[in-house]
Amino acid sequence: MSGSYVVSMPSAPTYSRLRRPWRSLAWLIGGLSWLLAAGAVLGLLIAGTVPEELANWVMDVVTAVVYGIVVVMMLPRTRHPVVWLLALTALGCGAAGFATGYAALAWPGHGLAFYLPYWAWVPGVYATIAVIPLLVLPGARRRWPVVTVAAVAILLGTLQGLTAVVAGLPHNPLGVDLEWWQTARVRLGYWPDRVIALLGVAEGVWLLLRTRRAPKAQQRGLRWLLAGHTAMVVALAAFLVPVPEGWSAPAAEISGTLLLLAQLFLPAALLVLVLGQQLWGVDARVNRGVVWAVMTVTVALAYLMLIAFAAAVVPDRSEVTLAFAVGLVGLGATPLRRLVQRRVDRLVYGAGADPGRLLRSAEAGDDYDIEGLAEALCRSLRLAEVQIHPSGPEERSEVQGDDVVVTLTSRGHEVGLLVARPRPGEQLDQRTTRMLTEVAGLVGMTIDLQQSVAALTRARSRVASVRHEERRMLRRDLHDGLGPALAGIRLGLIGARGLRERDPRASEEMLDALERELLHQGEEVRRLSRSLLPLALDDGDLESALTALAGRFRSAELEVTVSAAPQVDLAPATQVAIYQMASEALLNVTRHAQARHCEIVVRRRADGGATFTVTDDGVGFAAETSEGIGLRSMRERAEELGGSLRRGPGDSGNGSRLELRLPPPGAPS
Repeated sequence: MSGSYVVSMPSAPTYSRLRRPWRSLAWLIGGLSWLLAAGAVLGLLIAGTVPEELANWVMDVVTAVVYGIVVVMMLPRTRHPVVWLLALTALGCGAAGFATGYAALAWPGHGLAFYLPYWAWVPGVYATIAVIPLLVLPGARRRWPVVTVAAVAILLGTLQGLTAVVAGLPHNPLGVDLEWWQTARVRLGYWPDRVIALLGVAEGVWLLLRTRRAPKAQQRGLRWLLAGHTAMVVALAAFLVPVPEGWSAPAAEISGTLLLLAQLFLPAALLVLVLGQQLWGVDARVNRGVVWAVMTVTVALAYLMLIAFAAAVVPDRSEVTLAFAVGLVGLGATPLRRLVQRRVDRLVYGAGADPGRLLRSAEAGDDYDIEGLAEALCRSLRLAEVQIHPSGPEERSEVQGDDVVVTLTSRGHEVGLLVARPRPGEQLDQRTTRMLTEVAGLVGMTIDLQQSVAALTRARSRVASVRHEERRMLRRDLHDGLGPALAGIRLGLIGARGLRERDPRASEEMLDALERELLHQGEEVRRLSRSLLPLALDDGDLESALTALAGRFRSAELEVTVSAAPQVDLAPATQVAIYQMASEALLNVTRHAQARHCEIVVRRRADGGATFTVTDDGVGFAAETSEGIGLRSMRERAEELGGSLRRGPGDSGNGSRLELRLPPPGAPS
């Protein structure tokens, strides 16, 4: 856990880098659709009338406003075919609504205004029903036959209203006054509409199956798309299904109302699905806009339904009816607002809307992968880069001006830093900052837990290695030293017993020699007991272990000092070998050197290797002195470690110096 985790996402185009012509075109389309909607309202206000199909007129105005906003958001960021269809829908519905208001004024040109509401909305709305679901999901090229059928049906349905010539009605400037054409137009009847309705039903079933099979992360947008598509199809079916003469007006109102309800779901679903949740700085506005639209329409519909219900129950008490409806709507508004906000948050922000869901998206088994968590944060919060630095990283990216740095803490102490970097041209909003702050506590606990687990794993590995080395050392000393010595003493006792009768004097001399050997082996046993590894080596603290060893050999006649560089990082087996060699060297100094001072040094060399030296100011080595068992044992340990052992006089020419040179880690032995 000493390394840093840095996850970067591919850079996405930011609003400041979008091409200006597309921004201008988007605002032109949006502004024109809004002007048409405003003209539709203004015309009816001036005329002082209400259109016969009020729900359809409201649907036209609302669609022009809402889809105009969606086009302004999407067109500068993508040229997806869906965006152009939405632009066509916004302009067509705006034109239909404006024509209704203009026709109410009976100004010049009202003939075209009379026919316009019957066909101007058809291309966009029918494309929304039969074409957009096929284009919005991956794999659109494989669906071109269905798109072609839908396009032909839309074209025929548009031409029917565009070229209509009806006797007794205002003149249609775009009408085709040919008998054969008008006959064909009448015979065609509702078939284009029925084809669109059938395609819509089939695509609704297909969307339902896609939604059920899709991963949970993709189901959010698909469910909203399915809800809006279903409302559109049912609205078209309500328009096409034959109804009794007295029910035609209510059926038209139901159809318009369902089309209006569809606008609660379709715009948000298309924004998220087409842009792939890469809303690039407009996500907060999308979130607030969708919540406002859903709440406004839902509360209005609930209020109207309650008014109608209460009026039927208490027909003569209008004040009671109004108070009853207002009270119920007020009671349900707050919980409804919370429910809608959660749903919209999940649609717009995905897992980033909930810290718990966000962390669960990075969960692997029973543990959290820090790198996966950084990736989940980066993806869900749509950031350019997320860096998670556990405490003490040696490398760390430079913090930039717009970065948000959050301190990660656990159990009251700092365990690292979390650095979030927005995409170029953007700044992190309060929601993202708040989400990072909420997640920081869980990330800190995760890092602390992983650090504790890693430390425990290293400690267990070190203890196992140290104990293994200790057992190996004891086996070697017992097998090569104490075992043969005891066997020799046993043979000597047998020989002394045999000489007792024949040569008592020789027997006594042999027993004296055996006694001295027993004393010597007793010293060896004490040496072995002193050389047993201390607990400090279990924790990898070689300096403390050597200091404790020096304390056992220190006396009034001998001063022992220890110096171990803290940056020397040795493997457990190497630490055990150095400790054993230090023990053997101190024993030799105590027995033979007649020294006043002894120094033990462990340091790191420039090439990355380590050097261990034992220096004393005693009598030194005699030239003719041969290596004993202890020195040979030390040399064997040095060879096992891939190092070299040298002995000679001290630095000043007096005393002795024992030096072990260990190669750098990873060097060939």
